[in-house]
Amino acid sequence: MESFSREGRTLLNSGSVNPLVGQHAERLLDAGVAGTCTSHGAENNLYKIGLLLEKDESNTFGMEELLGDVSFEEAYEAVARQIGNPPDMEETAGRGCIDPARTAAGLVEAGGRIGEVAGSGGRLLFATGHPGALILYYLGLARSAEELGGEVVRAQTRGRYQKGRSLDWAESVATLGNGASLFHTHDPEPMRDVLRQVGQVDLVVADHGFAGAAIAAGIPTVAVMDTNDPALAVVAGRGADLTVVPMDDNRPLNAYAAALDAVRGGSLIPRR
Repeated sequence: MESFSREGRTLLNSGSVNPLVGQHAERLLDAGVAGTCTSHGAENNLYKIGLLLEKDESNTFGMEELLGDVSFEEAYEAVARQIGNPPDMEETAGRGCIDPARTAAGLVEAGGRIGEVAGSGGRLLFATGHPGALILYYLGLARSAEELGGEVVRAQTRGRYQKGRSLDWAESVATLGNGASLFHTHDPEPMRDVLRQVGQVDLVVADHGFAGAAIAAGIPTVAVMDTNDPALAVVAGRGADLTVVPMDDNRPLNAYAAALDAVRGGSLIPRR
């Protein structure tokens, strides 16, 4: 297991951590989706805060109206609050830090929200702009939500977006593709199109622009947030109906089995 000598390890060993959170945090640390060697280091994290301040559309995730007058200090502190460490902290050169206890807490809270909505027969929408890493995670959540009795919504939208790519579906998870491959995207427009088509949704579980478009529409949302996604941290700090899951979104597909178990462990979602 890698060392986590600062706040994450301290929290894991403290009595302030919910035992369920502590149990999952150790596995998340081992899986590498949290800890001191995450994909984006200080340089990239601060660069993305700078782009947010410039209202760069690839970093506002469609939430421009919610991000007015954001300052560097607000964004920096919001990211630090969500990941449990300053965004420019590095224990490994070029690598950022995410407190695994905060990742576990976000996943457990996400499980509670998904379980509540699905268990009451509510409508849920799952989507990812990071299919290369997260598609199995979202597929597992969507399947479990359906088993609980939730209605997982889908759309038939075929609009064209960046470079001729279109909305695609991996079973019940929305993403962006071209018929042969799935693509990383920050674009909120595909989610806007989906929401126009499906009507009322009780909970969105997503990331990047898919999450941002839902948040901007006032829909309760659960969102994965990497260290270089400051827009999500800022709107959470400003009171959006958002559960943030601070987690590295660039790990191998199978690394997220621990995250999926943590969500299920925090809810009534059945284990397979």
